[in-house]
Amino acid sequence: MKCEEVRDEMIAYLKGELDDERKKEIEEHLARCQGCQRELEIAQRVLHQVQSANEESIIDLAEDIVRKAIESGASDIHVDPYKDGADIRFRIDGVLHPIRQVSIPARDALVARLKMMADLPMTEKKPQDGRFEFEIKDKKYDVRMSTMPVVQGETIVMRILDRGIPLLGLEILGFSDEQLKIVRNLIHQPNGMIISTGPSGSGKTTVIYSIVLDLTKPEISIVSVEDPVEYLLHGVQQAQVNVREGMTFASIMRSFLRKDPDVIMIGDMRDLETMELTAHATMCGHLTLATMLPENASQLPQRMTDCGVEPWIVARSLIGVIANRLGRRICKDCREEYTPNPEALKFLGLKGDEMKFQRGKGCPTCRQTGHKGRIQLHEILVMTPEVAKLISSGNTDPEVIAKTAGYPTMVDDGRRRVLQGDTTPEEVYRILSWG
Repeated sequence: MKCEEVRDEMIAYLKGELDDERKKEIEEHLARCQGCQRELEIAQRVLHQVQSANEESIIDLAEDIVRKAIESGASDIHVDPYKDGADIRFRIDGVLHPIRQVSIPARDALVARLKMMADLPMTEKKPQDGRFEFEIKDKKYDVRMSTMPVVQGETIVMRILDRGIPLLGLEILGFSDEQLKIVRNLIHQPNGMIISTGPSGSGKTTVIYSIVLDLTKPEISIVSVEDPVEYLLHGVQQAQVNVREGMTFASIMRSFLRKDPDVIMIGDMRDLETMELTAHATMCGHLTLATMLPENASQLPQRMTDCGVEPWIVARSLIGVIANRLGRRICKDCREEYTPNPEALKFLGLKGDEMKFQRGKGCPTCRQTGHKGRIQLHEILVMTPEVAKLISSGNTDPEVIAKTAGYPTMVDDGRRRVLQGDTTPEEVYRILSWG
């Protein structure tokens, strides 16, 4: 009996679906073939995982977790293994909340079920990315899933995307009147590079999408290179990166540059080649929009030069940097006056005896957190002749650039939002004091 025949009938053998003669032939082959023995062990694990994942209780558990996350307004679901099982946590308004714990058998079956939902191989112990669609009351949600093998099992993070939510316009992102004026002036330049920056979960992608939404007109050709495409935009030709098929950021950029676009959006600039191509597109007369990870606006030029981009190229192509951070909004249903933490007040340059401050007391609306919804803080670096001259000379020190540009910082913007009653001093301190 050949190995191929044994492997083709392995699952049937494990399920006891073969007659005695065929079963004996397979067992005789397995006794002398170590390779097929290893394949049998893998098949046994797969069969066990499939059977466990298809149990009604596990199907209900997986669907209940996703459903409750959506109903809670969570942006992410975390499944984190530990020695006795796994913790399930939801990220709501930027903060993780413990939801429930599951046992080891339920954890392993849950991971298998979620991987089945995302059409991922269950036996592969390596980082994997997938996605699936989930429907509640005739409304569909996209769930992006990422897995990572860790010491005590596999950790899973799922990002929930509601395609039914309309993208925010620039006016709704919380810019001050002066900031909005600067942004509109930047995006209506005929060419130049505008970068939205900030750590993961800072709202930088939302800013870029909102800019594209503002620019979308029949007379303007807009293309984008994204990984992944999070929202489908009418009037924008969006390309999805697929490294396996040779569709990298750089290769798609080269192709798009031959198609005469007016505006090019880059989902995330991660390497020197993409940065140089984007800068080249800018200097050839295109308006380019991109995201990067520096924590504040003045760090961006240094990050680009550290990646290998020549300082003069940064100075000539970059016209503006919008740095972002997301914070929690005070719940409107449980506001109360209080005395803020002195350290948070000092950080913002405020005095507690000069005004009244508000916070959320905690109520069912906000799950007793005192916060409901998000606010966005910004700072904007504009490439003035003085800043361009500084960078061209090779000086990309963030503090020197910030001082030369003289723009209001995110701390200043946080102070503005506190004084408007949108958030608390402690919340601004939490999201900015480490950055």
